[in-house]
Amino acid sequence: MKKAEDPKTSGHEISINFIYQELQKTHIQLVILFATLIVYLLVKDINPQMGIAVGVFIAIEIFVMVGLEIKAGAKEYGWEHEIVDTLVALVVAVAIWISSSVLLNTSSPISGVVSCSMLPNLYRGDFVIIQGADVDAYEIKLSAKEFSDLSSHQSLLFFNQTNKTVSGSAYAYCMYHRYEPICKEFIANPENVVEIAGPFTYRYSSCAIEYPQKDITSYGPCLRSVEFKGHEYLVNYSNNIIVYQSDPGNLYYKVGDIVHRVIFKINVENETYYITRGDNNPIMDIQVYDFFANQGNSPIPERNVKGKVVLRIPLLGYFKLFIAGFYEEDPQCNTLLQFDHIE
Repeated sequence: MKKAEDPKTSGHEISINFIYQELQKTHIQLVILFATLIVYLLVKDINPQMGIAVGVFIAIEIFVMVGLEIKAGAKEYGWEHEIVDTLVALVVAVAIWISSSVLLNTSSPISGVVSCSMLPNLYRGDFVIIQGADVDAYEIKLSAKEFSDLSSHQSLLFFNQTNKTVSGSAYAYCMYHRYEPICKEFIANPENVVEIAGPFTYRYSSCAIEYPQKDITSYGPCLRSVEFKGHEYLVNYSNNIIVYQSDPGNLYYKVGDIVHRVIFKINVENETYYITRGDNNPIMDIQVYDFFANQGNSPIPERNVKGKVVLRIPLLGYFKLFIAGFYEEDPQCNTLLQFDHIE
């Protein structure tokens, strides 16, 4: 005589099977992912460590959901069929990537914004579409000598009838040497210090630095403008934002792709280079200098530019960041630089 099934065990198994089946549904998976992302957005500023943990959990969720899809397919159709199906999906994904690259004229048609250096125009976690096309920015022409001087990572500072040669820029130097007389003046009254780097003359002023979460505002030096051959160039938000890879030996090389706004498009003996700046950064990328690593950044050759940003989709890029291991929130996300000198 057949033994009766335990109702409790049967009910438990039914519940597990029901949950398992529900988790295989695409719309359920999307709801779970975005619900967890909302949790991340809520806790990341309150408790950074908890935010990192939730980010890791989202990455695990993504891999688990992919695994469930593969396991379900194998159970229903067999492993051979599932392997073929997975290979077909990979081929389709590669085909879409290649098609997008051809249509958008770039090797990298998509990217995720990792930092907050482009606030308030791009946010960490933004998903951006990139197009390889002509870049709009201030266009200037330099001789080989002028370009070499600009790329040397050396600047001459003038203040009160004295001068001093420093690595990087006044801002970079004075962040490491705050108590030198010229740096005390630069931090208190940045407009009194003039910086010359090759053919460029840099003018500084004080910018408001807002801390939205604390409702606090402070002030600090920031680049006001660049003078070149009698013309003053101010911050211009109509210039294009590009995605680029820095050359080996540069400070930003290990960071990966950089998403910054172009300030200058430079022609040097028929070669094109770009000078960029993050909208939430006080200085341009070529003015940044790390005195511990003894490294700065050079102008960006055109071959390193993957394209310009043509579309921004908020939040979607977080999934790409978490899969790639970028869990920790950028400290710069807690500050917002305010310029009063925009063209």
